[in-house]
Amino acid sequence: MNERGSKKGRNTLLAVFLALAMPGLGQIYSGELIKGISYFLIILSISIMGLRGTILLPDSMLIFGTLGTILVSGALYILTVVDAFKKASAAEVGYQPKPYNRWYFYLAIWLLGRIVWGGVLDYSNENYIEAYRIPTTSMEPGVRQGDYVLADKAAYHRMAPKKGDVVIFAYPDDRSKKFMKRIEALPGEIITYADGTKAQVPHGNVYVLGDNRENSYDSRQFGFVPLRDVVGKVRQVYFSSGIKGILWERIGVTIGSS
Repeated sequence: MNERGSKKGRNTLLAVFLALAMPGLGQIYSGELIKGISYFLIILSISIMGLRGTILLPDSMLIFGTLGTILVSGALYILTVVDAFKKASAAEVGYQPKPYNRWYFYLAIWLLGRIVWGGVLDYSNENYIEAYRIPTTSMEPGVRQGDYVLADKAAYHRMAPKKGDVVIFAYPDDRSKKFMKRIEALPGEIITYADGTKAQVPHGNVYVLGDNRENSYDSRQFGFVPLRDVVGKVRQVYFSSGIKGILWERIGVTIGSS
């Protein structure tokens, strides 16, 4: 792919391949460096701003905001591929390669783009919206095994936790694991254990239980959960499946306070 001094036109298949590998790379191949970088940054910005705006929507609209962001970003992605194909097709036979028309430059840009894109995805998951699959029955009937839910990772930057919120938190004994339970008591509130004894929830902590009391591993076993370990609020089911297939009636169900 060493093109210096080449008098050949642009290879349309290669342009499409590069455009599919990373938004804007097909344009760079066809000599439009600024345009290619701009396409990449625009798609990246729309993805971030779309998710940032989505978390401000009502619970029932969360799935539409997320889907809209994906569709708009995807449409622009396809546009870059089509544009790369057209540009390569229209390139004159006497196209003079640019100094950056080198295979190693494409590879370097692709690797940098992958790092940036991965960083943006991680940032979005940590700060805006993250999807989770529910593997157990501990939260039934509110949240069922096989549900796929959207969690708002910035919810408690905008509001205080409320009793009844379904939350994602780091498991106290293994912070690499994430659990989902419902807040049963807030800081300062009194809880009553099965044996009748009472206790006050310490400040900076919450007491969480599963809706399926008979089959839930929760604060009754591992104790209070520090609020700093609560990483998100579950807001809506975006997909669900069971032994009979897709559970259409579950899609779009909001997960509000009990």
